[in-house]
Amino acid sequence: MLLNQWKNYNKKLLNAINSISEKDILNLTAQIESYMGTRDEIHILGNGGSAANANHVNGDFSKTFSSLGEVIKINSFADNSCYLTAASNDIDFSEVFSLLIPGRINKKDLIIFLSGSGNSINLIKCAQKAREFNINTFSITGYNGGELKNICRNHIHIPIKDMEIIEDIQLVIFHFIKQYLTNKFENNNHSKNLSHKYNKRIISNEIA
Repeated sequence: MLLNQWKNYNKKLLNAINSISEKDILNLTAQIESYMGTRDEIHILGNGGSAANANHVNGDFSKTFSSLGEVIKINSFADNSCYLTAASNDIDFSEVFSLLIPGRINKKDLIIFLSGSGNSINLIKCAQKAREFNINTFSITGYNGGELKNICRNHIHIPIKDMEIIEDIQLVIFHFIKQYLTNKFENNNHSKNLSHKYNKRIISNEIA
């Protein structure tokens, strides 16, 4: 019983991954790369598990590309509990992200929305306000795409009605992009090698 459920989960995960538009993945990759080395920022926004994924991507990309000597300005406001609780308490949780436009999120920035349903009200309000200010937006959603699919300038649709698998694939997409860009920078000799400590621990299988 347990083994069958595991196999079924694997099957659904792979089917969903293989159903994503490759063109849309390449589009997001190219857009993230275009922001590297600039003063413009990438903001990744989400709720719940998607917020955790946004924090993960923020930390992952910041550490990796900084280690390579590359410049990327990326952040996730979900890791600022002081701001989120203050804005929610004093204003409204539905406004916590839209409030940041245009004071903190600027016209030349990129906002990436992570959502299972695509219908989270705080993300929708932020996307609508971003459109008013002509800010570049990209959403990654599951189910039927939700309202974010219609509002955002760019979109990746994960065609499955399963929140856990949607959140799994969010990270798969960004891990792929990180690996692709890392390999590209290293192959072009534009970047420094990763730290000796990292190589020792990961590649040489030594305690470091």
